[in-house]
Amino acid sequence: MHNIKQETELHLITSDQPGILGRILGTLANAGVNLKALCSYNINNERIFNLLTSDNKKAEKSLKTLGYKVKTNSVVTVLIDDRIGAGAEIGALLGNAVIKIKYCYGSSTGTGKALLVFKTNNNKKAIETLS
Repeated sequence: MHNIKQETELHLITSDQPGILGRILGTLANAGVNLKALCSYNINNERIFNLLTSDNKKAEKSLKTLGYKVKTNSVVTVLIDDRIGAGAEIGALLGNAVIKIKYCYGSSTGTGKALLVFKTNNNKKAIETLS
């Protein structure tokens, strides 16, 4: 049905200061790491980053040189057609399978496909449900 994968995202917490996005993404660029997906938000004056990269080992190593602690999370990625209702269908399938979505993010370039990233309470079942 869709292009579904279990992948690993990098999770790091930084101070929330002007320029931090450029610093993190610049560090990845300087290491030759491509960014596939990004989620970033502020909680209690800390900046949270969830990063899906082309090379997690290289990305983690480069971010650690800046002194950041980097953790990994297992996530499910789904490449879907970029059309009205496509995300709702994925959400309904997961809901009907009683899979709790802990968080999700996604993007579309408007070129016909969209990438959704899910952290669930049961990634294996999520993959089976969506396959």
